[in-house]
Amino acid sequence: MKFSGLLLTLAISPLAFSGEIITGNDIQVLALNGNKVKSAFIGSQKLEAKDGKQQLAVRYSRSFNNERLIESRPYLLTINVDGKTTISMDKFYSTVHAEQMMKAGLTWYVTNDQGKYTVEKATELKGEGFLPYSDIEGLIAESNQQNNIDLTSGSVKKVTTNSLIEEYKAANVEQKKQFKIWLINNETK
Repeated sequence: MKFSGLLLTLAISPLAFSGEIITGNDIQVLALNGNKVKSAFIGSQKLEAKDGKQQLAVRYSRSFNNERLIESRPYLLTINVDGKTTISMDKFYSTVHAEQMMKAGLTWYVTNDQGKYTVEKATELKGEGFLPYSDIEGLIAESNQQNNIDLTSGSVKKVTTNSLIEEYKAANVEQKKQFKIWLINNETK
């Protein structure tokens, strides 16, 4: 019985995540869909993810010829994961070149089963104080709230009036009743 359960688990587990996100040595993934990711210190990083729209927090990090470490601010990227998906950027050849490009704004590229494209809107996160990016999950949540982005479904969804109306229409009678009570209680505050 235990053996058949193990076989079933092994057969189903590859189907749970059909996508894979791969980055090079210079790109560090900090979070996937608002959740902090354990980072790899050496070599490329691979993450399993569901196919579809996913949100990544990434940053560029490199030391040129044993000089000081250069790190960019974290960026939020909304990408389409489709099978093997690679995150890349232009190559920098020196500390000065990297610093110039970081000031101008970094360009991120995604390559997946559908081809290669440039990430259109990469949001640069700006933390404050000592260790400004230690609470990366909090910074992501704040940015998503300001931009009306919902990650609760496990993928990225822009919250609009139409999407709220559709959710209300799809709700059952009890859910609609709870929503109306919540609305009345919060409108009077």
